[in-house]
Amino acid sequence: MSFSDLKDLYKQVILDHSKHPRNYGVIEDSYKLEMLNPSCGDKITVSMCIENNIITDIKFIGTGCSISLASASMLTEELKGLSVEKANEKIKDFLNMIMGTEYDADNLEDSISLENISKLPARVKCATLAWKITEKILEENKNS
Repeated sequence: MSFSDLKDLYKQVILDHSKHPRNYGVIEDSYKLEMLNPSCGDKITVSMCIENNIITDIKFIGTGCSISLASASMLTEELKGLSVEKANEKIKDFLNMIMGTEYDADNLEDSISLENISKLPARVKCATLAWKITEKILEENKNS
């Protein structure tokens, strides 16, 4: 597959997640956190259920650009069913990828399609918003 074909495929994956977000909604009686990206107005709320250290369900709602919505959709698909430890590893790899530092590409699924966001500094906050919210929820859950 050529680099051009790969870029087109990644673009299609991002657009699909943006137009048809997975796990969109709110989980009642769950851990919830909302954050706003003031630089562009993205607003995302992530809610999740954690039972026996496993993310049994995770959803999001929000408004924003296609990058933030696609990234949140990818996050929910990739973390559902994982242990908190594995979820934290995946979050770390994703954030490292977006920041342009070392990461394990094998640990990422559709979210690998956002790899080139590291070259667009204005979009980094858009891509990382849902992941940072989830990281904070997991950190707060660890302490409770």
